[in-house]
Amino acid sequence: MNLFQTMDLLLQDWNHVFARQRTFDRARRLTYGQLLSVPRHTTSAAICTIGRQFLDWSADYRVFSRSPWNPQILFDAVIDHAIPLLPPFPAPVIAAIDDTACKKSGRRIPGVATVRDPQSPPYHVNLIRGLRFVQASLTIAPLHGKGPARALPVRFQPAPPVPKPKKNAPAPQLEEFKKRKKAFSLAQIGLSTIVDLRQALDAREDTRLRQLLITGDGSYTNQVLLKGLPPHTTLIGRIRQDADLHLPLDPNTKTSGRPRKYGPQAPTPREVLSSDEVRSLQVPCFAVGQVRTFNVKVFGPVLWHKAGHDKPLLLVVIKPVGYRLRKGSKLLYREPAFLICTDPNLDLKTIVQAYVYRWEIEVNHHDEKSVIGVAQAQTRTPKAVDRQPQLQVAAYSLLQLASILAHGFERTDDYLPLPKWRSHSPRPSTADLVDLLRQQIIGHTFSADHEITFGHFVEGQEPDMKWQKPLLSPAGLPHCPEISRLERVTDAIRLN
Repeated sequence: MNLFQTMDLLLQDWNHVFARQRTFDRARRLTYGQLLSVPRHTTSAAICTIGRQFLDWSADYRVFSRSPWNPQILFDAVIDHAIPLLPPFPAPVIAAIDDTACKKSGRRIPGVATVRDPQSPPYHVNLIRGLRFVQASLTIAPLHGKGPARALPVRFQPAPPVPKPKKNAPAPQLEEFKKRKKAFSLAQIGLSTIVDLRQALDAREDTRLRQLLITGDGSYTNQVLLKGLPPHTTLIGRIRQDADLHLPLDPNTKTSGRPRKYGPQAPTPREVLSSDEVRSLQVPCFAVGQVRTFNVKVFGPVLWHKAGHDKPLLLVVIKPVGYRLRKGSKLLYREPAFLICTDPNLDLKTIVQAYVYRWEIEVNHHDEKSVIGVAQAQTRTPKAVDRQPQLQVAAYSLLQLASILAHGFERTDDYLPLPKWRSHSPRPSTADLVDLLRQQIIGHTFSADHEITFGHFVEGQEPDMKWQKPLLSPAGLPHCPEISRLERVTDAIRLN
């Protein structure tokens, strides 16, 4: 099967999500419309893309604002079809978690707040207005481990900041704000996302006993996540280079006063990097198109106050990797990575490879906002503001999964040829997938099953300069050959 047929087969798993068949049909049409619309990925552009611009739009908008359906169930199809692509048991399930902000300019959109711009320089923090989401993605890599990986989004949870009351607000309102701010913080929403993903894996027999590896940046390596991780879940996250670490307490040590929980001071991650006593190990991992060797130092087990005295950690320091901007130029180095792992017995290569694969979730953020157009729809109702971006991300995840099932991980000759200035691409980009999907839909429309004639282009007509009223079709619309051809294109997306 090609990409379009595989994508359409995966979309059939959404049938049970919606209460009625006609609601599923509308959601299915809008899914294709949002993927293929250009340049803005709004609901109105999706309606025009599928050829329904001359019909009533209200029912399409009510799919997001009024229809009863849970957007998180849309990702169950991704998990079900991604599990067979995972390495065999007892290999862990690797996932990544991160948050992103989608820019919005409206001041009356529910959930829009002023957040930090992630693209601002470190020496000057910029602020933007937008919607904030927490995303979790499953990492799917080739079984031989020597190829590019894909991150399939499986959760896209809204995480709006709690609105702050005015300065002269009463004391009870300020106390309520402090409680809500703590309960709905970014760390708490990230923890609930991890717990929800762990429960989804436990509900499936193939992943019930597997370990879940969650990789995250420094914003998710905190006390909330380290102390609240569900069972069979390991966190691999970045840590400060001057973190206050301790060695485990010797049980034979006798001290006066209160019983101690932490041992003597351990070297900081920066000291471990520069220490000659800690041996450097060579770890081969796949990164940037080929297998590369990373110099890694391991120290542990250590204890950290944010994780607690009963949770030993493994400190992993990855030395900076050298690179050149061009052939023969000066060798430059990136910043080192200081990581902690909540499972000290985990294989070192698995830790490093899982963290290197974490970059795929950053690729997801870029493609979702620039190619798919997540949260570009002009919605105002609270349900539509939350549901419409989640349906777009779920469709993007199904598109990535359909490309793997249909054509594999690498870029094959099935895709459109690259431009002349690009000689090689290890895998297809999201733009390649959208172009191929659009080409196959149009090719299916003009195939032998859908006979379309172009005889009206050469029909001889006498020139008539007088204005005439347009002939009305049975539907009450002016008879126009362009509309009939557009309806034929729409038939490729409709259910037979």
